Order: sequence, then C-alpha cells, then structure tokens
Amino acid sequence: MSEQATGGELPPYGVPACREAWDSVDQVLADWARERPDLDFSPVGVVTRLARVRGYLDAAVAAVFAEFGLTAADFLVIVTLRRSGPPYQMPQARLMDALGLTSGTVSVRLDRLVRRSIVTRAPDPASARASLVQLTGPGLALFDQVAPVHLANEDRLLAALSGDERQALAGLLRRLLASFEAHDTDVAGPLGLTLEPAHLAQQRRQAVGLAHRPGMLVAAVRPGSPGAAAGIERGDLLTHLDGAAARRPGGPGCRGRHHRPGQRRVDPGDPAPGPILTRRRGGWPSRPSRLSRRPAQPSAGSAVGGLSRRPARPTRRAPGDPRGRTPGCPGGR
Repeated sequence: MSEQATGGELPPYGVPACREAWDSVDQVLADWARERPDLDFSPVGVVTRLARVRGYLDAAVAAVFAEFGLTAADFLVIVTLRRSGPPYQMPQARLMDALGLTSGTVSVRLDRLVRRSIVTRAPDPASARASLVQLTGPGLALFDQVAPVHLANEDRLLAALSGDERQALAGLLRRLLASFEAHDTDVAGPLGLTLEPAHLAQQRRQAVGLAHRPGMLVAAVRPGSPGAAAGIERGDLLTHLDGAAARRPGGPGCRGRHHRPGQRRVDPGDPAPGPILTRRRGGWPSRPSRLSRRPAQPSAGSAVGGLSRRPARPTRRAPGDPRGRTPGCPGGR
C-alpha cells in the first residue's frame, strides 16, 4: 500500500497525498508548512523545481558537448552563427547582443574557437573598429556532427513527458519568460498602450504601499489611440482582457500579428469588435471598456478617429469564432 501523508488533511501547496509521488521539493514544502504555516511558500514549488531541473539538464547536456571537446558556451556561439544562414557570419557586436553577453566574455569564447579553426574573426570593412565573426567549413561540419546527438539527448531528458505535456509546459514557460524579456515594451501597440509585465507591476505597487493585484501596468498611452479613447490612463492596472487574466505581454499586442489559415486578421478599420479591457485605478476596480474599430461616425459615446469606447457587453462566442482573437495568440491567456 502507498504511504499516505498523515494528519487527516490534504497536504498544502499541491503536495500529493501519496508520499510515493513526492519529489524533493514536496518534502521542502511539507516541512515549511509545518514550521512556518504563516508564510506562503507556494513560489518555492515553481522556482526551486526550475532550478533543480536545470541542474540535471545542464549536467546531461554538458556531458554530450564534452564528447566533442566543446562547452555549452562554445556550442551556443556555433548555433547562433549557423542559424543566421549563409554566409554564417555576423558582426561581433551583433553576436554579443544575440548571446546576451559582455564584449569581454564573447572575446574569450571566440579566442577559444578561433584557435580550433571553428570560427574566424576578421576586420569589418564597414567599420574600422568592428570585427566580423564567421563559421568556418570545419565549424559547419562540427555542427552537423553535434546537433543530432544533442537533440536526441534533449529528447531523452524529456522522456517523462508526453508530446502534449511538453507543449503545455513550453507554453507556460513561454508566458513566464516573455514577462521577463519585455521589461517595458509596446506590447499592446495596436491599442496605443505601453505595458509593463505582472512582476514589474507588482514590484511598483508594493513600493508605494498598494496591495498586490495581478495585472499589467500601463506605462504610457499614445494620444488619439484606441486606449486613450477608452479612457485608459498611465498608472492603470489592466487586470483582464476579454475576460481572461492579463499578466503577460502577447495579449492585445498579438492582435493582427499572428493568425492561422482560415482565420481573419483584425486590422484598423475592421468592424469586428476589439478586446474588452478591465482596469483598476488606485486599487479599486473600474468598469470594463471595450475597444472597437469601426468607421468614424457620430455616436453618443466618446470617439477619436472612429475608435470608440463603450461599456463592455460580454457575449458567449461559439468555438472557432474568428472575431477579434486568433487561437494562435489568445489575448491575455
């Protein structure tokens, strides 16, 4: 029989009742729930698992690269040049940006690869102070040799997950990563809004003593935009988009940018209804606003350039209804 958690109550933080299903983090969460029940340790269930899984992955990946005399850092340079396409060359400054590293760190990596004739580094004819980095013939051959082994190894490391589970996990990690990569970007460009992701919004609210409420902070509103016409202001917290929680980039900004075959883009001037945005001001909820794109005409509500604001009237939409959203980028979800 499986050993069950004692105490008569379900374990906290989603810890399985059956101890045989526990991982090392479940034990940590159970211990803290006993020792400090006044604190919320739920983030540990995600952050610590990410760190521990990465430790296993990094070690297994490094072992494969070591078979070819490479490090993970070496291979990252090689694949960055390879995926740039012929002639597999780019300025060193651009390579530095692509890798997210400092100039000194990139130089050390390149020196090692140059000595092995995997890449070359030459003066850039377009700039006397710049260098061009290019993957050599032996470097291309090395990539073709390593890549299949590396990909097979990564597939093996994910063997505990089905194909659907991998896609679901990738989607959640994409959402989390996008929230860090878009620190302050025009992620809602078609609406004229510059938004900050949920973790920055929470940090700023805490700094001024406001309670935590999930959402994205409005950093700027472009005058004359749909957002301005709907009454959205700088400092508002957008909590919902079309009824779904808005916590990350890629919601309203994806509108009209991604679509699937047989589905319609929503462009300015399209009469299809726009997204429903729910915002909070000063910590208090305000009435949802629907942003619509339609030909300019007199109306009882406020209008700027044919873009009007009106109270939201949520309706049930049939599955596959193409109006407004595309399943490839379901706004705010």
